[in-house]
Amino acid sequence: MINVNIENFDLLSPKLERENIQLGLSRIKNALRDLDEPCKNIPAIQIVGTNGKGSITAFIENILYADKKNIGVTTSPHLLDICERIRVNKEKISKKEFERLLKKIKNNLSNHKLSPFEQIICCALIFFDFKKVDLLILEAGLGGRLDATTAHPLRPIIAIGNIGLDHKEYLGDSLEKIAKEKVAVIEKNAFVISCRQEAEVEEIIKARVKQVNAKIIWKESLSNDYEIGLNGNFQKQNAAVAIGVIEELINFGFKVKERSIKEGLKNTKWSGRLEIINCFNKKILVDSAHNFSAAKALSEERGTWNYNNEGIYWILGVQIHKDITSMIKVLIKENDHILLVPVPNQASWKLKDLSNMNELNHLNINEFEKVDLAFNYLLELEKWPKCTPVLTGSIFLVAEFIKFAKNQKF
Repeated sequence: MINVNIENFDLLSPKLERENIQLGLSRIKNALRDLDEPCKNIPAIQIVGTNGKGSITAFIENILYADKKNIGVTTSPHLLDICERIRVNKEKISKKEFERLLKKIKNNLSNHKLSPFEQIICCALIFFDFKKVDLLILEAGLGGRLDATTAHPLRPIIAIGNIGLDHKEYLGDSLEKIAKEKVAVIEKNAFVISCRQEAEVEEIIKARVKQVNAKIIWKESLSNDYEIGLNGNFQKQNAAVAIGVIEELINFGFKVKERSIKEGLKNTKWSGRLEIINCFNKKILVDSAHNFSAAKALSEERGTWNYNNEGIYWILGVQIHKDITSMIKVLIKENDHILLVPVPNQASWKLKDLSNMNELNHLNINEFEKVDLAFNYLLELEKWPKCTPVLTGSIFLVAEFIKFAKNQKF
């Protein structure tokens, strides 16, 4: 008998989950077969893309929750608690239940050599089957064609967030290759809802839709007729995709009230995305931007911030496999300051790495061993910066700072 405790189960830690990524469908399909194919007849909305997947998921989840629909949702990665990744009607799975399901998988499915992400998806589908949900929302991980969520056999609606360059080591070294991997989830007769994409990506989506006889609906950013609960102009694009999904659900026979749509959008919260965190009575803006596309959206957002031209202090932590140069170029402007920190438990960019890049030599960069030391540096400034300091570069860094802030006594 294998004893499993999710508090210390190494294979589900963010670091080792990344190190054990194994794209492919054969393992999880065989495992789900041995589990008697949980949820096989329950339709799913699958959400793919590079950025915005979590926000699109959150908007859809909150709309359907407001309409009292019985839904199962799985997202990735988690921010503070792995149980966040499996939810039924906005209530996350209990730790006790998660441990029970993990133990079942470890004991009975060890021969399939499932990756950590595949184990979580198996847990989610078993749990949703037990809860007898009517609809699934499956947020893909980093992939598409070979992502574990794609093993689910009934995915009539595909939602696509912004597709950009990220995870090149797994998906390909060009935007074309990455886009083709993402949109390969589109299958015969599927209904596809996408935000507007770069021209190259749109052509790839159109080609796939035509190839499999699917239907595509393009969504422009949401108008001001709707109030949304997430900060950032770019969230209007994600909200528009969510509404497109709801409209297709209605066409499928799911009745959703207009007031539920408005209420759900307004009440949507998704921690770590353009969120103000109070720490020692000081405000820090945190955002989980972790690649160029997300950094570009964050950079565009800064134009709406008071005093941003006087300079911004950025607490920045970026994993070593990310393109930090492109992120810095789009984020950092004259008079800005970078407080470089490591991403917790991840191989990260360090000052010595950046010092070899001549194009970055003009920047104001200080390095710190931990995020709390960078925050203390801000506290010791003669005056707190007029423009709210920003912490970004990784969801794992955001999580670390939120935990740090919550543990402070005011």
